[in-house]
Amino acid sequence: MPTQPASRLGNLLQEFGVITTEDCTKAEELSDFSGLPFGKCLILLDLITDNDLKAVLEGQSLLREGIFARPVLAQAMRKVCERHITIGEALLALGEKSKTTKRTRLGELLSDAQAISDKQLEVALKAADFSSLPLGHILTSFDALEPQLIDQALDIQRKIRKGEIDRPAGVEQIRQANQALSIKISAGSGHFPLGEILRFAKLLTTQQIETALAEASANKQLLGEYLVEKKLISDETLTATLCVQNLIAAHLLSIDSACDVIGSVARFKIGGLQDESGINFQDFLKISGYLTNSKLRVVMARLSDDPTQTLDVFKQSMQNTATLRQLLTDCFPDDTSLVNAGAVLFQLVQLKKLNLNQALLTFAFRQNGVSLAGAAA
Repeated sequence: MPTQPASRLGNLLQEFGVITTEDCTKAEELSDFSGLPFGKCLILLDLITDNDLKAVLEGQSLLREGIFARPVLAQAMRKVCERHITIGEALLALGEKSKTTKRTRLGELLSDAQAISDKQLEVALKAADFSSLPLGHILTSFDALEPQLIDQALDIQRKIRKGEIDRPAGVEQIRQANQALSIKISAGSGHFPLGEILRFAKLLTTQQIETALAEASANKQLLGEYLVEKKLISDETLTATLCVQNLIAAHLLSIDSACDVIGSVARFKIGGLQDESGINFQDFLKISGYLTNSKLRVVMARLSDDPTQTLDVFKQSMQNTATLRQLLTDCFPDDTSLVNAGAVLFQLVQLKKLNLNQALLTFAFRQNGVSLAGAAA
């Protein structure tokens, strides 16, 4: 059954003539099957580009805020996807005075107001891109930005876009609001604090978290940024933690399930892989932690019943995606949907539609019964 967020975006894109009903159905099926967000599936199916999606989502925001009329935005979105230009450029091409293009994205406003650094924005954008969660949601997960600041920044963003205030005045208002809230890196955000989730997941001790908070504060860093820099957690673990933090806050995930996801990601054994094209499906499943030695023994036992199976034939079977997929679903029928999802994600890596980390993170969520497909707000 299609998720509501997918249907909202899908219906809008159909209404504006960007995709067809058939396109929408294909993207929703891939989303349901793989656990990838609907918007990401549109990109993977070459229905729109990554930049097109960002522009369309910005147009959706402008529509929701009533800044431009629906027919105007419909024309603009079609131009975006036809010419692969920004929503602002499309609006200008239609003779509309656009207030949207001069760095009015939320992250840019917060960065220019010195509420977050460029590095912090980069980390947040990566997590938002992976999960398709709104950037504001991800930023409040940093335990550094109060939700009140995000709300105020969004309100100021709307006023800038409507022409009620100019951009420099808006940035100054955000800067003053940031100072007035006396933001601290350890401040709660209404979410489970990042450090607490990592403690529950048994990746860090209470002492490690307290020390990290103190040192991060002294260095004017975010906790997650500091933990990655000191190699206390991996970049992938931070991304996963930021995503589950939002799912917990939205009551879509329990803390126990969140810890299972984070634990799976923390166990990734990517090692020194230099070339993603050099790995096979067996490698992918091993890195993800799914294909354990005990599972391999079950597969070997099944193959040993066939007298034609030599060691060379066994190795070939394990290196062939279709054969290994069939073996695993035969040996572990309860894992059929998971193994099939893994095969699709691995194929997307081979096609260079996803990078290895994106595919592994998605598989880790799926492995623990969590889908990011319906998480976007």
